[in-house]
Amino acid sequence: MVYTNEQMTPLVRACIGRRNDYAIQRDNGLYVRTGQPLTSDVLREHLLGRVTIGTYLIDEQGCCRFAVFDADGDDGLLRLLDLQAHLAADGMGAYLEGSRRGGHLWLFLARPILAGVVRGWLQPYQSAGVELYPKQDKASDAHPGSLIRVPFGVHRRSGRRYPFVALVDGKLMPVVRTVAAGLAFLSTVERVDVPADLFLSASAASSGGNEHKKYPSKASTPCRKVSPGMSIRDWCAGQDALSVIGRYVTLDARGMGCCPFSAHHAAGRDRHPSLWVYAPQGKDIFCWWCHTWQQGGSLFDFLRLYHGLDARDLWRRLLAGEVF
Repeated sequence: MVYTNEQMTPLVRACIGRRNDYAIQRDNGLYVRTGQPLTSDVLREHLLGRVTIGTYLIDEQGCCRFAVFDADGDDGLLRLLDLQAHLAADGMGAYLEGSRRGGHLWLFLARPILAGVVRGWLQPYQSAGVELYPKQDKASDAHPGSLIRVPFGVHRRSGRRYPFVALVDGKLMPVVRTVAAGLAFLSTVERVDVPADLFLSASAASSGGNEHKKYPSKASTPCRKVSPGMSIRDWCAGQDALSVIGRYVTLDARGMGCCPFSAHHAAGRDRHPSLWVYAPQGKDIFCWWCHTWQQGGSLFDFLRLYHGLDARDLWRRLLAGEVF
């Protein structure tokens, strides 16, 4: 069987976190970090059972595309079934996967969410004997954080594949019988998003104590000028995004304000603050997100869109020393 890139796409989108690194499982079940980007060829070898890989849940931007509850032991699957029912009662679909000892309960996210926000949202669902992955609020290249075995691979210690399962007539049955069918199944899973009210409170808590700092538009400071040899990424990384965007949008204590990109809102106006501005995480330069529009980007993107400029023209004006 040869798995095409198209067949593997649902697995990549749903179950792969950090793309520039992964881990290989040894015969004793432990993992060793590779420090190499994950390629299609490696993922294909995983599906064929020749190697088994683990993915780091927190990606290069500090976000998660999924979260996993893990429960080991003889009653692990029962604990996760109870949790699955609890999540379903709250309107969230989650998917149970077997493992060598117990199981994994996967929650697939509608969009990448900062790890700290994900943990603040899902930790209340934890119970005794159940762990939440990721275990960290943040990660870095030096410390990539928690990893989980990528689905459909062979566990090197047991020599078995562990499928996604569902309760049918009181018995746990595989959702699909083949790897190919499993890949197709992942394209159908429900994706959930953080409730807006929980997202706001969690994001404020993850902002490093900025919940008491105000960013009124008129009192905020302009962007710093471009230095010789600086790239757009370098320039973005050197800015106080909250302060600069605060010149254009009145932000509250949580970094929330009414989105100025009115064309993407009902009746041409954001009546309920949907723009979240935050300090970039790690090497990422993304600093804003509109919940209604479902778009975000860097400070450079914000200024480009706000002033109706193309990237080349905005950069030319910044190089010329113009203040924004």
